[in-house]
Amino acid sequence: MNHVDWRVLMLAHVFPRAPTDPMGAFVLHLADALVARGMRIEVVAPHAASLADTETFGTVRVHRFRYAPARWERLAYTGVMHELVARSIVNKILFVVFLFAFLIETLHRSVSTRPHILHAHWWMPGGFVGALASCATRVPLVVTTHGTDIEMLRRARWAMPLARWVFARARAIVCVSTYLREQLLTLRVADAARVHVVPQPVHPLFRDLRLEIRDCNLHSPISNLQSPISNLILTVARLTKQKSIDTLIDALAILRARGCEARLKIIGDGPERAALEQHARDLNVHECVEFLGALPQAELPAHYARAAVFALPSIREGVGLVFAEALLCGTPIIGTASGGVTDIIRDGETGLLVPERDARALADAIERVLRDRAFAARLVANGAALVRERFAPERIAAQYSQIYQSVIDNRL
Repeated sequence: MNHVDWRVLMLAHVFPRAPTDPMGAFVLHLADALVARGMRIEVVAPHAASLADTETFGTVRVHRFRYAPARWERLAYTGVMHELVARSIVNKILFVVFLFAFLIETLHRSVSTRPHILHAHWWMPGGFVGALASCATRVPLVVTTHGTDIEMLRRARWAMPLARWVFARARAIVCVSTYLREQLLTLRVADAARVHVVPQPVHPLFRDLRLEIRDCNLHSPISNLQSPISNLILTVARLTKQKSIDTLIDALAILRARGCEARLKIIGDGPERAALEQHARDLNVHECVEFLGALPQAELPAHYARAAVFALPSIREGVGLVFAEALLCGTPIIGTASGGVTDIIRDGETGLLVPERDARALADAIERVLRDRAFAARLVANGAALVRERFAPERIAAQYSQIYQSVIDNRL
């Protein structure tokens, strides 16, 4: 498909606050990939303290709307928005103001940029605002779901009529995993004919550094598994209950009891950190668990490459790009047989799958990878090939281009 000179206005309630900010980075990476195909991308996102009202990331222009005095702009970039809104009546009122400000900025940018497409990320709040703006401007709407918005629907059935209206207004709906598409159809909030599966692009850092990492650390298919820290288990996640990191700590305790001198490194932060640190102390494995907190994205490849295995036993993960990142760094992966993880992990072929909340099964899987180096190497080789094929930004941009073309041509 040839490069196209389309103008796309993206709507997102989470967008990087700096080029190195991991929060919502996949939206920026998609925008960059679309720019590479000749599109002009502008973004409407929330303002926050110390951020400029308008800024440019490469050639992507970002317009940040203010929805309260700076000290009250607390809904974005501080956690999962719908959970924050549910905590207090003040936050609920603030959210109504947030929606109004989001809509006003979207309408203003729709008039000034005259986009061919409104592309909203997450059906709420971006999809809702996009649907209202599409009604007012007649600009066709595309909505991408990322997981947390679908989980919110599962727990708040009262929101389903609103979701049905948003998805009915969208000319095309994109889910970042097969699991999310199945969830949308099971919840009966979207027309199957308009729902597509297109993954998120892997961070360019991992694509660009892949050969360097392979040259430095992976001279043979299993060389990083033979390093002095070959029993190191790594996980990278926001520390919430949904990520089930306590199950991973349980699995470590089981491994240690079996005589395996495994260690666990946890990268990430979140509301469950204190409880997880206490859990490690309760199981007397705290000296074998290292909490590093959130790290800059640029530091992650080295951590992935030095680990013997990457494990994340999250429950109903939307897609799990961290698994793709680990594979590109030469590290075998273990996840749970639920959610979008299964788009990356084909059990026994590109990684290992275990049941949710099953610490013993997780320990067995980790032990298998640690003991069978040739098997681990095959998992990495197969998994990295799959990721390079399916998660390449160029391929994903091409898929979105086809969807945009169909929408513009009124074929969807």
